[in-house]
Amino acid sequence: MQSACGKLRQAAKQTLNHPRFIELRNFASFESKYNSVRSGPRTAFSLDKNFGPKTFTPPSFKRYGLASMLPSSGGQTLSLDRSAAIASAWPTRNITTSTSTSIDASASASDSPSPDVPKRIKFKRLDKTARHIMQIIDKEAVEEVKTNREIPDIRPGYIVQLKVEVPENKRRVSVIKGIVIARRNAGLNTTFRIRRLVAGVGIESLFPLYSPNIKEIKVLEKKKVRRAKLYYLREKMNALKKQ
Repeated sequence: MQSACGKLRQAAKQTLNHPRFIELRNFASFESKYNSVRSGPRTAFSLDKNFGPKTFTPPSFKRYGLASMLPSSGGQTLSLDRSAAIASAWPTRNITTSTSTSIDASASASDSPSPDVPKRIKFKRLDKTARHIMQIIDKEAVEEVKTNREIPDIRPGYIVQLKVEVPENKRRVSVIKGIVIARRNAGLNTTFRIRRLVAGVGIESLFPLYSPNIKEIKVLEKKKVRRAKLYYLREKMNALKKQ
């Protein structure tokens, strides 16, 4: 009987001194520490910078396979199973590359009908018609005035008689007689200058050729001159006398 007890004691000592039992005891202490500070962010987990949190497994588990040696009692698993369950419940981040999704997205984009894009309006540069639009408008206005009333061709050297309405009194019409000494062609703004004598004094008047105040233009005499500007007649007392 004593020999049997001695053998049991010797077997118990050998079991306590066995390296696997030592590792198991260390694991039990590790479990108690884990349960005490379980709510902390650094227990049984380490944060991976690239792929999220991962569980911490002691190197002795890999050497001696303690995961298979640990028993379960009353339907409750030990800390290794609990750590594995917590690790599975912890959110993880994974990076995946897929070319099929990009291909499908491009195919769907090509299949979808494109919205109606308005056509681009091309603007041409200004041609001669656009550059000389004012000249064309003046020409049309001159033609309109000529169709409404008769306007004779007035040149320097012609003696003309005008019937002009006074702007202050439309009922009053004055008659002006004189010699044309100059003409300036400017489309609708064409003007001519008449010189006449009033009480022995030479007076020059400038009139717009297409002015609505001029009711009548009558050419009395046509004198041939060599100049376009007859300003030399200013030195003569009577420019209307026959030369």
